[in-house]
Amino acid sequence: SLTTIDETLAKRLELEARFIRAFIYFEHVKWYGGVPLLTEAQVLTNDFSELLVPRESTKKCFEFIVDELKACVDGLPESYDAADLGRVSKGAAMDFRGRVYLFRASPQFNPNHTAEHGNTEYNYNKQTLDYLTGKGYGLITDLDYNDIFLTEMHKEVVFAIRYIYPGRTHNEDARMRPITHAQNATGACHPIQKVIDMWPTIEGKRFSIKDIKPGQDITDLWKNRDNRFYGAIVYHGSSYLDVPYMEMNQNAQNGYAYGKNNGSRTGYYSKKFINQSYSVNDASNSGTDYIDIRFAEVMLNYAEAAVETNHLSEAFEVLSKIRDRAGILKTVPGDPELAGREYGLDPGMEQADMRQAVRDERYIELLFERKRLWDLRRWKIYHEVMTGKEKRYALILTEETDKSLSWELFDRDNTPMIPDERIYFLPLSQYDELNKNSKLEQTKGWGGNFDQLEGML
Repeated sequence: SLTTIDETLAKRLELEARFIRAFIYFEHVKWYGGVPLLTEAQVLTNDFSELLVPRESTKKCFEFIVDELKACVDGLPESYDAADLGRVSKGAAMDFRGRVYLFRASPQFNPNHTAEHGNTEYNYNKQTLDYLTGKGYGLITDLDYNDIFLTEMHKEVVFAIRYIYPGRTHNEDARMRPITHAQNATGACHPIQKVIDMWPTIEGKRFSIKDIKPGQDITDLWKNRDNRFYGAIVYHGSSYLDVPYMEMNQNAQNGYAYGKNNGSRTGYYSKKFINQSYSVNDASNSGTDYIDIRFAEVMLNYAEAAVETNHLSEAFEVLSKIRDRAGILKTVPGDPELAGREYGLDPGMEQADMRQAVRDERYIELLFERKRLWDLRRWKIYHEVMTGKEKRYALILTEETDKSLSWELFDRDNTPMIPDERIYFLPLSQYDELNKNSKLEQTKGWGGNFDQLEGML
């Protein structure tokens, strides 16, 4: 039997569905550029060819996504009661639209650097940040860094994919935890030495493995970092799960250290998002929410837009707030290297330096949050970074007979990388797509004539 639902509820559900549709279309545009746009339900007819739809231009795909999100912003509720927390709100739709503008104004999709797109990106992301701040969203400061990701629906969570045990679960915890602490999937995230070196100290300085002097204790490398480091990285000697002292040296008597059959491939593990209270059995059924949009990203989106429109002081203000939350000291009196700096940064940076500072902060703050690949692609620096020149080094530790640690770096880039600028727009699958739809054109640069940037002024 048919059930009639309230008109207000029906409208909200329609807008939620349109948000999901816009979300999915955007995921495809990020990979391929223009894709077929289906805005009405297709009806099976005698002429099957009517169901075959050609690719729409990238420009029109962006316009469609933006228009859909505008409808969501205009019509979705500003908040929900406890029973519906996690549904798409006005603020979530606003920020996702701001993310779309970030891509539209980027070198990947705005090759002519048309100022109009940069201004739209800046104005809208500023408006979004102001709106969310006015609604009580903000950086959470009363939790340890990793607890930000384990505590549900606090003021930093703008949009999350919700999970609950028992019921809807995932195996991210098992996949990330080292062998002996999970089952079915183990130890999938092994940070490279370059990632470790990116973290500032609490003074705001850089201290990399290159700065370790002959005879210096390698454990100095992990001291005095900002608090995000300790919430995200498992290193030799750190406490993790039920192990008070993780021995990551290659001659350690455990199954998870470097060089073991199922051990770390870099000398490190990631523990960001990981609920250490789960047992080995429970780790495969995690109920931890996945935060897709959090307030820190909203701030960094705005900072990036501010840099590109030369509002440099606004970008620096964002960096200051994020680094302050990370425990980095505003000033360090008596240190000539940091004279005139705040949170380790120069407030008077020129645009190029401020751009790099924002990108570096984004790298650390959003590490492992599924943003880095897309950042490299939309900035069009993937082919410059992923070349094997900045090696993916692993840290090999050896415990000597006197219990001291010797170390060496091992280059995990055993196969030379080939930078290829075609990476920014990938080809359609011949088997899954082209053979099934004769109206589809292959992507330019991959044997086809579909121009992903046609009309993208």
